[in-house]
Amino acid sequence: MFARLTAKAILAAAAIAMAFFGIGLLGMAVAAALVMWLGTVGGYAVAGIVFLVPPLVWAIVIHVSKPKKPQPPASDLSRVLLAAVAKEAPWVAIIGAGIAGAANMFLNRNRASK
Repeated sequence: MFARLTAKAILAAAAIAMAFFGIGLLGMAVAAALVMWLGTVGGYAVAGIVFLVPPLVWAIVIHVSKPKKPQPPASDLSRVLLAAVAKEAPWVAIIGAGIAGAANMFLNRNRASK
């Protein structure tokens, strides 16, 4: 099992290295091709923009298009009861809040998170 895991890790590292150097060499090739028309600085700048803008736009679109998480509905009855008990004896409210939290965790443990 350890040998398979190690082999997969080595293959993943090789794939990442190939992608890293492949993109770098592709960027250098684009920059070298643009040097004839735009000069050294201009060619490198345009090549950098070509490789930087698409992932940046993708990341911004993904970040902006995330849906907002809906708030879970709160139980009003338990809040009213805890508030009434808290007025009389604060230590009972603390213990009751702990028990209510534990019960909530126990009841929601098998529900799929969305």
